[in-house]
Amino acid sequence: MKYLIPQIQQYGFKERKGGSEFQIIRKTKGGEDIINGGFTDYNPVQQIIYSFYKRDKHILAILKSLEEKGITLSPPVSKHTGTIGFSYKTINHLDNYSYLPEMETEADVEKCVGMMLEFIEGTALPLLDKFEDLREIDKVINGNEPWTTDWKKPYSFGTYFNFIRLIVAKLAGNVNYNYLIDFTYNSIEWHSKEDGSPFTYDRSDLTKPLPALIKLLEDVKSLY
Repeated sequence: MKYLIPQIQQYGFKERKGGSEFQIIRKTKGGEDIINGGFTDYNPVQQIIYSFYKRDKHILAILKSLEEKGITLSPPVSKHTGTIGFSYKTINHLDNYSYLPEMETEADVEKCVGMMLEFIEGTALPLLDKFEDLREIDKVINGNEPWTTDWKKPYSFGTYFNFIRLIVAKLAGNVNYNYLIDFTYNSIEWHSKEDGSPFTYDRSDLTKPLPALIKLLEDVKSLY
């Protein structure tokens, strides 16, 4: 924090203190941007592990409304639920745990923070700014070739991938929204078949999360 915070506070970030890991947050019009990280803790050698995610208040509000209607989501939605996440590793399609070198001295720490700043300022901040517009996220997952999963993709949407993709499409005013509903159902059923546990969704069963979400989204308007 000694080397990092003075460099990124100009972009509106502040450290959220507590614990041995670190979290640096800035408020945005749509929610929050978060730099989250920790250490490998192989004493006395350390490596910094860090990533980014954006939390959108409109998406969170819809997910919370779904829970308030009695739908159980796992894990439960919380103020910490993210919308889209990424890291140097995912953006650059790396397999290693951390691209940053190991640290044993304070000079090593300063060097690693310098490497972090190159990625933060050159790549991460422009992406966080870009994704403040949900239409940009919509292009990523619901574009000409909609994603069936975020596995090994540059961006992660967590356990709510299928929910977020439809919420984003609706809020972004995607003209292919109805197609994406069918695409999502078919994708879930295809993956279940590939996993050896064939499953056919009862699309009229409003006690199930996906049909209940689609029903809820009927009254949601585009933000744009």
